[in-house]
Amino acid sequence: MNIAVLYNDDASLTHGDAQDAIAVQAVAECAAAVAKALRTHGHAAQELGLAPDPREAVRQVAELRTELAFNLVEGLGGDPRKDQAFAWLLELHGIAYTGAGPRALGLCLEKPLARGVLAAAGLPVPRGAVFERPDAPLGDLRFPLIVKPAREDASHGIAAESVVRDERALRARASFVIERYAQPALVEEYIEAREINAALLAGPRGLELLPLSEIDYSGFARDEAHIVTYAGKWIEGSRDWNLTQVIPAREFAAGQRDKLERVARRAFEVLGLCDYGRVDFRLDARDEPFVIDVNPNPDISPGAGFLLAAQRAGLSYDDVIARIVESALRRAHPAA
Repeated sequence: MNIAVLYNDDASLTHGDAQDAIAVQAVAECAAAVAKALRTHGHAAQELGLAPDPREAVRQVAELRTELAFNLVEGLGGDPRKDQAFAWLLELHGIAYTGAGPRALGLCLEKPLARGVLAAAGLPVPRGAVFERPDAPLGDLRFPLIVKPAREDASHGIAAESVVRDERALRARASFVIERYAQPALVEEYIEAREINAALLAGPRGLELLPLSEIDYSGFARDEAHIVTYAGKWIEGSRDWNLTQVIPAREFAAGQRDKLERVARRAFEVLGLCDYGRVDFRLDARDEPFVIDVNPNPDISPGAGFLLAAQRAGLSYDDVIARIVESALRRAHPAA
C-alpha cells in the first residue's frame, strides 16, 4: 500500500520561547521512524514535510496521491491550532488518515473546552478557571494551583514556576502565560499525588488499554513541583530530563486499576479520539483519579512513553504502527 507519512516541517513558532521549537522539530524524527516501520511491513512509505505556509501546504495536499495518510501534523507555521485545520483539509480531499479527526484535535487542544466536555460526561477533572487577564477573580479555588497555557500541547509553557502557592505567584505566572503564549491561562487546583498515564491503542478486539505507566518524581525534592515540565519532556540532559522518569505503574488499591481503565476509555470516547491516544491522571490523597489531560495522536517516537507501555504489552514498534494503520483503514472502509 502507498502511505504518505505527513508531518509539519517547520521550526517556527507563533509564540512562546525559542526552546519550544525543539518539540516541533522532533516530529520529523518520528516521521522517519514511522516510515521505516511501514516499509518493514511491505508498504511503500513516503515522508512529506508540510510547508509552514498554509497556502503551500494546501497545494501539497492537493497534489498528494496516496491510499492513506499517516498524520503526524501537529500544526502549521508553529501554530498548534492548525492541526485541526489540516485534518479538515484531508477530509475535504477525501484522503483517509490515521488518528484523531478535526473535532477531537480542536477539543483536546482547547483545554477549557475539553474539561467542559469531560465534566458534562460525569468524568472527574480538577476544579479550575480560565484567566483572560492576570487580575481575573480567583473565586473559591484553593492553593496550590497550576497555571497552564489554555491551548498548547507537549508541555509547552510548563515549568516549575507553573505551580503556585500564593496569589502573588499566581498573578505573575498568569501574566507570563498570557503575554508569552498569546492566549488565556488555565488555572487548576494542583493535585499533589501520583501521576498515571493510560495509553490506548486499537487492536484486533477493539480498543486496548496498554499497561499503565507512572511518572516517578522520587528524584525531586519534596517541596518542589512534581510535574512534567517542558524541559523534562524535551530538553535532553537538563536536570528535569534526568529526574523525570516514566516507570511501570506501581500497585493500586483494589478496584482502582479498573476504575482508571473505565475513565480512560470514556474520555477517549467522549472526546472522539481514534486509533490511539493517551489519558493522563492525577490521583488525590484518597486515590481518586482526576483527568488532567487527554492527548490525541500522542508522541509515538521510539522511546516515547506510549511505546514503553506498548513494549510492556509485548508489542514492537512495528506492531504499534501496523495497528494504527489497520484501525484507520477499518474506519475508512467499514464494509471491507
